[in-house]
Amino acid sequence: MKRTSRRVLGALTFMAVLAGAGAGLAQVPRALSDSDRLSYTTAFDALRQGQLDAARETAARIQDRVLLGQLEFERLFHANHTATYEELSAWLEDYADLTPAPRVYALALRRRPDGAPEPRRPGVVASLRNWASVQAAGGESVGEDIFTPPGPREARIALNADDLPRAYELGIALGDHWTAGLAAWRMGRFAEAFSEFEIVALDPLEDPWVRSGGAFWTSRAAYASGRQDRVQEYLRLAGRWPATFYGQIALRQLGEDPVIENLGPQPYMAVIAAADRGPEPMAVEADALAAFVASNDQARRAVAFHELGRSEEAQTELRNGLRRASDDDRTLWAALARGLAPRRGLSSAVRIDANAYPMPVLEPEGGFTIERALVYAIARKESGFEPQARSSVGAYGIMQVMPTTAAELAGDPGFVRDPQRLWNPAVNLRLGQAYITRMLGMGAFQGDLLRAVASYNAGPGPMLGALRRLGPNPDPLLLIETIDVPQARAYVEDVVATYWIYQRMMGRPLHTLDAVASGATHIPLALDHVPPQPAGTPESGASAETR
Repeated sequence: MKRTSRRVLGALTFMAVLAGAGAGLAQVPRALSDSDRLSYTTAFDALRQGQLDAARETAARIQDRVLLGQLEFERLFHANHTATYEELSAWLEDYADLTPAPRVYALALRRRPDGAPEPRRPGVVASLRNWASVQAAGGESVGEDIFTPPGPREARIALNADDLPRAYELGIALGDHWTAGLAAWRMGRFAEAFSEFEIVALDPLEDPWVRSGGAFWTSRAAYASGRQDRVQEYLRLAGRWPATFYGQIALRQLGEDPVIENLGPQPYMAVIAAADRGPEPMAVEADALAAFVASNDQARRAVAFHELGRSEEAQTELRNGLRRASDDDRTLWAALARGLAPRRGLSSAVRIDANAYPMPVLEPEGGFTIERALVYAIARKESGFEPQARSSVGAYGIMQVMPTTAAELAGDPGFVRDPQRLWNPAVNLRLGQAYITRMLGMGAFQGDLLRAVASYNAGPGPMLGALRRLGPNPDPLLLIETIDVPQARAYVEDVVATYWIYQRMMGRPLHTLDAVASGATHIPLALDHVPPQPAGTPESGASAETR
């Protein structure tokens, strides 16, 4: 398979800003009539209250059968009902393509009488969370609980063990599309990576940091799989969250840095917002979306669940629809996912009040020895600038320094005997800087910002392990995602994103951001170095990129 240059992947949109047309958000059509919506609500409420007969009576009056399969599934599995093989088999005959089908099939196998025909197998395993148990159900060694799925972290465990095929399959089975996408990417299966990352990017209920990352990696996978026409739209989607790690990289690649508005006498009075990049991408006409929902049962189920306020079921239908969609239908599924989000009160335009990035006066003993903005970013994350903070693991002070680490760095065992000395901000800041400087100076890290920040949180071990697994000169973004400690992965993205925001607010360079956006494999903190200034009130100037 042809190898794709990582630098090309990073630089392609950084060097060429495309002028793609934006698109509005199509109105999602209704799936249920008022009477059916009321009847479904009444029936599901009756089931929750254990009134099974009342639920069936209400269901008999429903005209639109789109959610009857879910309603009957919940009746069959209710604690007050013991489903017979005949009931389970009949359900599978009518609803074998629904999400709960693997669970119904597994129970039907357990309750199948001797000599009875095998129940209908699930036609499409919409959710594979229980499929491992279903496969085991025909054997003699089946345990009492055959519905127990693989653990939620098993896909990530397989990825950490470099068992990429298993990580990919488990990621799909468990709905861990992020891990499935990373596994596919590492195997060079970029089309599959695109599909998995896209599901993350378009999930309107997902955390913005995760969605931004999903959108950025979808953009990378789009280019790597030959879908250059999809690159920009996902960079723009990632850039909707301009305070996130991947959002800032995406905007830099597009040449559209965040704008600092309402700049007051102090930089922390600013409000940072994404530059106006035009409307939502991937236009879909309202008539086309209405026709799609009317003709696609799964899309109708997603909208119907949404109308009933059952967001988890709606998102399951959306994710499964996206996973199986053809290229032609994928745009419609994506539009449907976006169209449902605003109706749940989610904003499509994020503004970040820079009051969330305070800049109190910090005066380290001996002054600033690393970039001032990085000290602020770490202190904000570690303690919220609280000088007398103490963690559950025994770290102290504004930069959360461990007493044993302080003793080693300072050559003073007194920090172990009297750790409250670390509540002195000047001392704590000096030692915190000394530790990050040590991480920067490690031979394997080569002064790299991302490697050093990850190691400030978790120690150098996890990063060294990721470097061993990926080999020399790895893609720095893949390197971060390969760290096997979840907290460290989140930490480096949070702190580095905050560092870049502080750099803007202080009017300092963003050459490290440029390096990441252009696809460099080495991100030295020294790229952002400016001559040191005396400790005291932080600068209030703004760069040419702010207004």
